[in-house]
Amino acid sequence: MRSRQSATLGPMSSTSRNRIRRLVLLLVVALAATACRGAATPAPSWPADATVVTARDIQFDTTELQFKADTPSTLVLVNEDGDRHNIAIRTRSGFDGDLLFRFDPVSATTIVLSVGPMPSGSYFFICEVHPTMSGTVFVY
Repeated sequence: MRSRQSATLGPMSSTSRNRIRRLVLLLVVALAATACRGAATPAPSWPADATVVTARDIQFDTTELQFKADTPSTLVLVNEDGDRHNIAIRTRSGFDGDLLFRFDPVSATTIVLSVGPMPSGSYFFICEVHPTMSGTVFVY
């Protein structure tokens, strides 16, 4: 009398066993890759009254920033370049004058920052990596 297994499946060849092993390995790798990837990172969000500056082609999309005096504000840098950029706000143009605000250069990202309260007046902003990227800050 034959066993039921051998009657329906027959002996498994080494080629079949190798195919099953490869399939199992492929499944394990796919599951591991999916688990490691995790959920997609959502795009940053910011308040509607945020000051948004875009860096593209080694230039800012504006030469003028505006903030309310004596009030914390939100500054957003959208960096569409592969190059690193930052924004420093100073009391005088270039690298002169007192530093009122600064963050380290970032590349190809959107960064949302809090700018502390500043007194009313005119100031200057600059990308410290690319000093030709600059403009005026009006705090009113």
